[in-house]
Amino acid sequence: MFHRNRHPAPRARRFHPRAHALACAIAALLPLAAHAADDSDTADTLDGIVVTASRQPTRIDQVLSDITVISRDEIEANIGATVSDLLSRQPGIQMARNGGPGTATSFFVRGTNSPQTKVLVDGVAINSLDASGSALPNIALADVDHIEIVRGPASTLYGADAIGGVIQIFTRQGEQGVHADGFAGIGTRGTSQANAGVSAGGEHWRLRVGANHQYSDGISSLEKSQVTGHDRDDDAYRNNGGDVAFSVLPAQGHEIGVNWRENKGYAAYDDGYDPTDNNHELFLQSQWQAFARDQFTSNWHSTVQYGEAREDQHDFDNYGGGRISTTNKQASWQNDIDLPLGRLLLAAEYLDQEGEDYGPLDSMHIDSLLAGWNAHLGASSWQLNVRNDDHSTFGDKNTFGLAYGYQFTSHWRVQASYGSAFKAPSLYQLYAPLYGNTALRPEFAHNGELALHWNDGVQDASITAYRNRVNDMIDWVVTDPVTYAGQYVNVNRAQLQGVTLAYGLRFDAWTLDASYDYLDAKDEDSGLRLGRRARNSVKVSGAYHWSRFELGAEVVSAGSRFDTNTENDAANALGGYALVNLHAAWRFSDALSLEARVDNLFDKDYELAKGYSTPGIGGFLGLRYAPR
Repeated sequence: MFHRNRHPAPRARRFHPRAHALACAIAALLPLAAHAADDSDTADTLDGIVVTASRQPTRIDQVLSDITVISRDEIEANIGATVSDLLSRQPGIQMARNGGPGTATSFFVRGTNSPQTKVLVDGVAINSLDASGSALPNIALADVDHIEIVRGPASTLYGADAIGGVIQIFTRQGEQGVHADGFAGIGTRGTSQANAGVSAGGEHWRLRVGANHQYSDGISSLEKSQVTGHDRDDDAYRNNGGDVAFSVLPAQGHEIGVNWRENKGYAAYDDGYDPTDNNHELFLQSQWQAFARDQFTSNWHSTVQYGEAREDQHDFDNYGGGRISTTNKQASWQNDIDLPLGRLLLAAEYLDQEGEDYGPLDSMHIDSLLAGWNAHLGASSWQLNVRNDDHSTFGDKNTFGLAYGYQFTSHWRVQASYGSAFKAPSLYQLYAPLYGNTALRPEFAHNGELALHWNDGVQDASITAYRNRVNDMIDWVVTDPVTYAGQYVNVNRAQLQGVTLAYGLRFDAWTLDASYDYLDAKDEDSGLRLGRRARNSVKVSGAYHWSRFELGAEVVSAGSRFDTNTENDAANALGGYALVNLHAAWRFSDALSLEARVDNLFDKDYELAKGYSTPGIGGFLGLRYAPR
């Protein structure tokens, strides 16, 4: 069940004093080192390098996780889209949304619930107390350099909330020289987008400043045939924001910097209960962080970071409205050491999440210590990780991860992994009026997977089989099918197992990516399928690049699903669908291009959530200035 949250404004709270104790503990650690970077490092200058899978820069062909990287080029090909739209087109991810842009959105990574996926922006957690689990839908794509998606439990690297995987967004940073970029476009349903940015830098400094705007008249969130009054009108969405990234490089191997971003806007929505009501939400999302990256010796790299991420939602309706606010405060110190064989990771973290004044608590915090060893010897690769999280409410939780890969020919590699993960109930799940359940227990998961990879330099293919068993999985159970009232409960056992097939081609002017996902997600006690997860989904995208012209197409399809976990019958069914999207670009020069996109080319009528609308055919046309 996806619903708006109506609660009083949050009470201010100072940074928890245990943060100072953690800082002292970090300072007492021996200078342990590695020539590597933590999860906040970007990979844009290291072709074929990813960070999120191990928290250290690793060649993508040596990664022992199931990972996808969304490049800046792919982001630009999705003009007129939101982060939610872009993620829904990736392997292993399914999405449910209560209408158009700005409405409640959930992502299911390998069948897990939205709050079971850790979401980071430049290494800082942005997971929210809201039912959807994160503030992803309102992040501006204009500010995103690239996105890394790791499927499978990653609690040993990132702590609680990483049962299903990790989505990490890396924002755009300053570069040497002076560079400007911009985009402006318009589309159907009154949609408009505009952004501009300036990057500058010298030998000892970097700066980027950007601004972005997005507006859409939207669609009626609820199906118009079923509602009257204001619930039949289109629900508009507006999002304006800006970002700044600045750093100084006083000497080789040393960088000190600060990043800031903010987006705020308006999102209308329907509730279906009062046809005279014109519901809307004002939202604010902001983040700042400061960091110091230091190469103290030839084999020791240290990164210290502190950041805060805030999400504030204020609803207005005939019921009096409400407010939900989340503030994450995170401090970390990561040390990476080059060993005679491989690299060692040693880190400490502190995360404090503050929210509404729910019952006896308005914050929870976690003190964490973690270690890892990544190495390659001959044809073998391995990754070992352990972590301890001391949760302020639920006590100590230990997790581990083991992965091994073997390159048995120049083209073929096999890899296997096994790991544990956990997630504690959120303040909202425990104490929210009407919905909360103080008897909730933490979720625990154990995941095993086996993968086979093939790559000949032009083509790559893989098959990955996984099985993730979650004990005490927290889910929403509807207790009243008329009003959709319900409560969060622990499902005794959930089994999430499946297979992902993936294929990629890079040949001359052609690119092709295809994936097929089979997912069996069910409550093991009742035997019922978990809601809004299709067993079968297929995603195919291809493009042809010729001189200054590019033409591309994609197909996104999913099989039938059920809307809730409690009823698997025809009345609760969501039909399967297949959407065809097109995009094209004409580059007038190395800096200026005209771009166009058509989504849902055949105007498919489909549902992502029972009773909620989805966009029909839509087009978008834009002009981009981006010197190459």
